[in-house]
Amino acid sequence: MKTFAKTFILLFFISATFSSCEKIKSLVDVKFDSEFYTDVTVDILPGITNFNESATINPRDDSDYDKYYDKLKKFDIKEITGTIKSVNQEMGAEPVTIKTGKISFKSGTIEASWAISNFLVEVGNSVVLDNSGGQWDKINDILDAKKEFTARVEGNTDKGDVTFVVHLVIKAEVTANPL
Repeated sequence: MKTFAKTFILLFFISATFSSCEKIKSLVDVKFDSEFYTDVTVDILPGITNFNESATINPRDDSDYDKYYDKLKKFDIKEITGTIKSVNQEMGAEPVTIKTGKISFKSGTIEASWAISNFLVEVGNSVVLDNSGGQWDKINDILDAKKEFTARVEGNTDKGDVTFVVHLVIKAEVTANPL
């Protein structure tokens, strides 16, 4: 009975010590805001209305992410947006509208996507990509993979002969532990 009591006390002490160490270790967590972004250029020829363009995002382009690369613990997505950065079309032409489209981010088999429709292609017009379908969890998984990933813009417009640039931004709070 004495051996059982001593063993129980020893196990209790060891588990309390490890639990306390984890709590102490988390006290030195570092949190910082990061932006992961790219520009996707969409070039639609005259007489064509479909488009499918992509660009790469390298998370290590963010200096804080790169600094703590081996010590990253968690990502908390704050906002994801797509904004029309520039439009180049014939002078006096009516603005182009994306009738149906999709914005997506993909790494390996993990993909987060959002449908867009009736979106006017004018400089400054923006779309907020929400978490209504759990897409931010997938973005967290993509970032957690610590690899470059693809941003894609695809769909169809009401007319062709236009080039526009979509600026895609993922804003996140990142937690790292330097220990």
